[in-house]
Amino acid sequence: MPPSTIVLGDGTSALIRPIEPADAPTLQAFHERQSPESRYRRYFSPKPVLTDDELERFTTVDFVDRAALVVEQHDEFIAWASYERWQNRGDAEVAFQVDDGHQGKGIATLLLEHLASIAQDNEIERFTAQTLGENRAMLSVFSKAGWPVHRRFDSGVIDVDFSLDETAEFIDSVERREHRADSRAVAHLLLPSSIAVIGASDRPDSIGAQVWQHVLATDRIRSYAVNPRLDEIDGRPCYDAVGDIPDDVGLAVVAVPQQHLEATIDQCIDKRVRGAIVITVVEPDTIDMRALVSRARRNGLRIVGPASMGIASPRPDVEIQAALVDVRLPPGKVAVSMQSGTLGTSLLRLAAHLHLGLSWFVSLGDKDDLSANDLLQFWEDDDATEVIALYTESFGNPRKFARIARRVSRSKPIVAVRAGAALLDPANATLYRQTGVIEVPTVTAMLDTARVFACQPLMNGDRVAVLSNSRSPAVLAEATLTRAGLTPVVAPVALDWASTPDDYESAVRTTLADDDIDALLVVHAPPSTVDVNAPSEAIDRAASGADKPVVAVMLGSGDGPLRPGSDIASFAFPEQAAAALARVDAYSRWRRTEVDESPDEVPANIDRLGADDVIDEMIAGDDTGPQEARRLLATYGIEMAPTRRVDADDAVAAADELGYPVAVKAAQRRIGRSVEAGIALDLADADDVAEAISIMREHLGDDAATVEVQRMLPPGTDLRVRVEDDERLGPIITVGLGGVQADLIGDEISRLAPVSPVVARRMVEATRASGALDDDTLTRVADLVARIAHLASDHPRLQEIDVNPVIVSEGHCHVADVVVRLGTPDRHEPVRRLET
Repeated sequence: MPPSTIVLGDGTSALIRPIEPADAPTLQAFHERQSPESRYRRYFSPKPVLTDDELERFTTVDFVDRAALVVEQHDEFIAWASYERWQNRGDAEVAFQVDDGHQGKGIATLLLEHLASIAQDNEIERFTAQTLGENRAMLSVFSKAGWPVHRRFDSGVIDVDFSLDETAEFIDSVERREHRADSRAVAHLLLPSSIAVIGASDRPDSIGAQVWQHVLATDRIRSYAVNPRLDEIDGRPCYDAVGDIPDDVGLAVVAVPQQHLEATIDQCIDKRVRGAIVITVVEPDTIDMRALVSRARRNGLRIVGPASMGIASPRPDVEIQAALVDVRLPPGKVAVSMQSGTLGTSLLRLAAHLHLGLSWFVSLGDKDDLSANDLLQFWEDDDATEVIALYTESFGNPRKFARIARRVSRSKPIVAVRAGAALLDPANATLYRQTGVIEVPTVTAMLDTARVFACQPLMNGDRVAVLSNSRSPAVLAEATLTRAGLTPVVAPVALDWASTPDDYESAVRTTLADDDIDALLVVHAPPSTVDVNAPSEAIDRAASGADKPVVAVMLGSGDGPLRPGSDIASFAFPEQAAAALARVDAYSRWRRTEVDESPDEVPANIDRLGADDVIDEMIAGDDTGPQEARRLLATYGIEMAPTRRVDADDAVAAADELGYPVAVKAAQRRIGRSVEAGIALDLADADDVAEAISIMREHLGDDAATVEVQRMLPPGTDLRVRVEDDERLGPIITVGLGGVQADLIGDEISRLAPVSPVVARRMVEATRASGALDDDTLTRVADLVARIAHLASDHPRLQEIDVNPVIVSEGHCHVADVVVRLGTPDRHEPVRRLET
């Protein structure tokens, strides 16, 4: 395995790498540095030093039968671990040791996860270990790892063994540890006790001066200025370098010329600074940011940026303004992450215009280190944040985003704008839908949607009442609601141009009390220009504490709260309000129907090992033909029509064996459903088969030299179920209308695999084919889709499974044709490591 950076349990980062023979002196120094008690627990003897033979054995390993890893921080060993396979067995003995000064940071568990990954690649299925009965820390590591552990006690020594299967419990425990560690890593950045502004300046309007003034305005956090050309700024001492500051520095805001950035980051590393916000813009091909970030991470320093606009929070309990822009907004419930630095200023101006309260503003800039994934882990635990708004131009690790976003969305809505590369990849739309992320087209829509989510409850259905004192805006509102996929309903109380604020208050209360209404869009068209907000206070009072969302359209007014301090979002036009309610409805529906659906719910009667054996045979024989594909599908309980792939001369014999009527298909077909295109259906006897073969040869030539002969299936609705392995997201399953024109029809619904039968059913229901399927048939099709999704997900060597068509008739699903493509798997995510 290559060296990589990891996040420890306390939120700091370090380097994990394979041990090397040259590490022998460093390993000896590490050993001698440990307490006698630690050495005794590791070796069951005092062992003051390691012998030369032991050092050679520990550092010279093949990473097959024997492997060893070390963890480094600031070029010093802080832990190491190893496994050694028992001779001629499928298990190995594992041992580890963590520096006395670094225990309690989850390092041993991280090492165990990485060693397990290496072991599994080498067909080692179990780990064993011995530990003294008094060594509770080591026993705790095994019990917390997530594998089911077996213990045996004998003469003061405990024998431990456990399978390395990636069970749901193991994966869940890894994700919990990752969540805690990543959250703490971000906390070091966002919640510092001291800030150093490196590049602080006294030149008005310079970047260094603006950042310094913003940081200085926060009295709660200790602040230090760093600039070698100045003795003081604003009466504060100015230090030549961050290392000259006599106190600890939690966060550095770096606003130095590009040519000084690398040296500045190295100074922060030497100072043991935990976080750096890099305002500096790095031009392409000037600095190796990958190497710089890697150096910072392995020495415990995390970076926001470069080209970041900074971080800020107006919350009284945080009150941080480590930003180039002045974030003067009221404290609130919305956390905003922007990848674009320049757009951040415009977003903040718009948020101020809307009187939108923020819990956090973070500008990620070029996102070379800290990403939206990290922020989600932190904001999930942040009680002050109830809505998360993201603007992203790229995904660092989409699979990790999918895992985290789905978990966070269960409790907090995530509103996101995709731009740049993130927008161009259609697979990302699939990712958003499945994880509950609410996608919006613009930054304005992001803020509009976030402010509704921040103060309004979710919806229990899609029925929206429109309450208006004017018919024309009501018609417009109803039309926009319909286009947005909602169901407009007639409000139980009618208003007109003469309606007073009291009339509005009474109508709002009555409407919200109606059990047949799920949300309210209230419109006010002022009969004159005297007081365009006349009923605002009455509407706000009537809707206070409602358990249904309420939005307002105050024609003639701008966007913002209905009135100062109101929880009701007001819009200038009905289109914005309807779009926001449609997003509330979509997210509410996801929360009601999919949040508790486990995609790992396994269909009954599947044979993973049997599928592996078939795949092995397909690879060995280079055969992905219909017989092998039929065997593969059968391992997951999927029945394919009996099929034979034969030379054209043997087609009649194959048809006689299968029984008539049959279908004959050329191995290389043309578009269409004719014999000339390579498809002959409902052949009743040998003469029909012979004639079809003759026509195919005449029109297709050598492409008809091989044919597939299949028992004829009853006619019905053709569906297509396809799974393709996306190199970033993993397997994606798509369902839609099938047949030879499937690609042209474009009726497709996609999700990340695996999917549960319940989610699979919703996918089928969303296709145009659903109208031809009754309830029982929908259930059968959903079961088929879930089985195919699990087959692809469970077996990474299956790069593509294209089942087309699935003929649905008489309540049954018949697989008529399938294409299987095999490849080298590239979706193994067994361990926690930081992406670069």
